Amino acid sequence: MSNLQFHCDSCKVTIPSSNPRVHCLGCADYDLCSNCYLGERFTQGHQVGHQTSVFKLSGGAGQQPVPASINYSASPPVQSMPAPHSPPPTGYHPNTQGPPPQYLSTSSPYETGLTLPPAPNAPTGWQPFFHPDGCPTPLFVEVINVIFTYLDPHRTGNLVPETFSRLLDDMGYLAHENAWRNGLQASFNASKESMADQTLKKAFDLFSINHILLRRAPAPKSSSSGLSSFKRALRNALAPSGSSMPCITRNGLLEVSRIGLLGDPSKGWGNFSRMLRKYNLPQYRGWGDLPRSVLPDMPDAAMLQRIAGVEAFMQRKANEQLDALQMSVLMLALIR
Repeated sequence: MSNLQFHCDSCKVTIPSSNPRVHCLGCADYDLCSNCYLGERFTQGHQVGHQTSVFKLSGGAGQQPVPASINYSASPPVQSMPAPHSPPPTGYHPNTQGPPPQYLSTSSPYETGLTLPPAPNAPTGWQPFFHPDGCPTPLFVEVINVIFTYLDPHRTGNLVPETFSRLLDDMGYLAHENAWRNGLQASFNASKESMADQTLKKAFDLFSINHILLRRAPAPKSSSSGLSSFKRALRNALAPSGSSMPCITRNGLLEVSRIGLLGDPSKGWGNFSRMLRKYNLPQYRGWGDLPRSVLPDMPDAAMLQRIAGVEAFMQRKANEQLDALQMSVLMLALIR
């Protein structure tokens, strides 16, 4: 029997032989782990409508694959959860004014929620957030759904960068750990919000976080005079007419939370607990403080491998940019 192991063609992580796997029948040698398939994080031209074979046990490493009883040709439909009765946190500013936002690109533009299985015996207290293989439990999916709805009371299906950044602040992340806040650096031809949007989008892309791009309204013009007014006019002339902002979806929030909690469970537990106490969600009143036992004792090895792969890629790109800059300086020196 072959010792071949399957790898997810989206997140590049090895799919354990005992985990589910989705194999595309329309692409050449294309497999997805269950997280990337349900999160619709597709690469290499794979489309939602492709016929697939679903294996409840992936197989490989000397084990035979075991087909699932149901195969999907498209992603399961999503259902929205009812909005909680509590108001959104003070200071949040979702898109609630003006015409409907324009979708520039999207992985799921009409997403309004995650499908949750019926729970006749719904938990009445805290339980583990993850299975031993790192997959989220129904309780964790429900908690993320409730948090997302709390932050998106108008049910737009996405969180603008300011709202996502405020969520990270509420969890206790430092400024340098908050990609959007850390990117608030104005350039000559772009506002600080536009620069922060670009930084956040790069972070979402690196970790395959589900998001959509919406048009950001241009900043109001200032009436200042003199040289600063001239510089602003020149900047506006050079800048594009409206930039795009990456808005995280429900599935995106689920995945980015999973990465943070499995990559550093101890720190993640503290951040998540702080946020739950601040929001005081009515669904979990009476449950008490979040116990440390809802998360694994140690970081998840597969998640650490995924994070290390992203860091190595970023370092490689930084080295390439440095080499290109040094080559440019050398060429300038030679032609002078």
